[in-house]
Order: sequence, then C-alpha cells, then structure tokens
Amino acid sequence: MSLDGFERRGIKLPSRETDVSGLTAQQIIDKIRSFWDRCRKDNSQDSDVAPIDFLELLEAYPVSMCSFHMTDTLKLLVALMYFDSRDKEENAVPSDWEGYSMDYLALIFDRSKKTIHEAIKEKEQEARKILEEAKLRKKAREIALRELIEEEKRKLKQT
Repeated sequence: MSLDGFERRGIKLPSRETDVSGLTAQQIIDKIRSFWDRCRKDNSQDSDVAPIDFLELLEAYPVSMCSFHMTDTLKLLVALMYFDSRDKEENAVPSDWEGYSMDYLALIFDRSKKTIHEAIKEKEQEARKILEEAKLRKKAREIALRELIEEEKRKLKQT
C-alpha cells in the first residue's frame, strides 16, 4: 500500500492533514506505542510491512490516526484500501492474494476489526464511486492516447 500509488492511479484520496496544531507529541507517541503493541502480538506475515503502512498513514493523516473516534477521513481510507485491494483488473496477473484483510487493516489503522468492518460498510458507496471514477479517467486517458497516436501516424503518412 502506498498512498502515492493510489494518487498515481488517479484515486482521489482525502486531503492530507497539515494542521496538527491540536495534536500533542504525547498523542503521537501513544499511537506508535499502541501500534507496536498490536504488531508484536500479530503473528501473520503481514506484520513485516505493517510498520511501513502504519507510518505512512500516520505521516499523511496524523490527526485522524491519533483521534480516539474514527474520523470520516479514516473511514474513507479504510474503505478505499479494502475495495481497491479486492478489485481485480481485467488484465491482471492471477494471484493468490485476495486483498487486504480486516485483520491487516485493523492492525495498520490501530483499530478493532469491528470498527474496520463498520467503516467499510458505512463508506462502501462513496469508496466504490471514487474507485469507479478513477477507472473511467484511466480508460479516457488510454482512449485519448490511442487517438493521438493514430492522428500522428496519419500525419506521418501524409508527409
């Protein structure tokens, strides 16, 4: 999971949080400690990459990540990650990976599995709409590129 990867693929993520004036260093330290405690208890192979994903989320969305209650921003991120990871591209290479699990999302967002499930359920429509719009923009770019190539070929033939 790379937030930049989402953005490169045209998936519109919530704005990154830059105003951290209401956040204390203690809140950030507590969030990191909480994550590490969960990570140590996690026996899955996912715990190898979880710290990278967690820190990327904490850097981009520090206020939401440290908030006691799950913000709409975090709920949308959870849903986007969940549905995007499960969406199979038409020409994708077959894989055994079925996408992010609820357990993994609970780990990197440092929330309960129930909270993750509720966030996915609540933001499903919005997330699917954002993902569909990104697919349509990608397809439109591909069509425009093909048309541009054909036009250039015609120009070359005429000269």
